[in-house]
Order: sequence, then C-alpha cells, then structure tokens
Amino acid sequence: MLNLRITKEQVFSLLEQLSWQEKQDIFQYLGQKLHSQAVASQSNLDHALEHPINQLSGKITAFQGVNALAWQEQIRSEWDETGLSH
Repeated sequence: MLNLRITKEQVFSLLEQLSWQEKQDIFQYLGQKLHSQAVASQSNLDHALEHPINQLSGKITAFQGVNALAWQEQIRSEWDETGLSH
C-alpha cells in the first residue's frame, strides 16, 4: 500500500484552487467524518462501561467493614513518615 506524506500547507494550497462548491463538498464530508468519529468514541465509552470488570461493582467484599476514613488517615501518616507525600 502506498503511503503519501502530505503536509497541512499542501492541503491548504490545494483547497485554495477548488471552487466554492468543491470546498463545500469537502467540508460536508469532513463534518460527516468528524460526527461519525464522535459517535464511535461515545460507543467505545459505552462499551467500556459494559466491560466485564465493571460487572464486579458491589460484589467484591474484601474491604467490607473497613473504615475507609481511618484507612486513608493511616496511609497518609505512613506517607508522611517515609517522606512519600513530598
């Protein structure tokens, strides 16, 4: 497959040579491409939220009953003692 290296300046130069209608056609095409990419990105995000690891939410009980605030304070004090917080 041939791989062309075209600079932004070359593209702009070519655009200057096009008619108004040709420019409109290109803008419409680019708008559609950007919209489809945005939709695909949202779809990927939605798919990520459906990832199997997310199905574990609320099912892991390893930290059940742990006082989160006390644990956080303990970790912070350990960081302070070892100088990791700076």
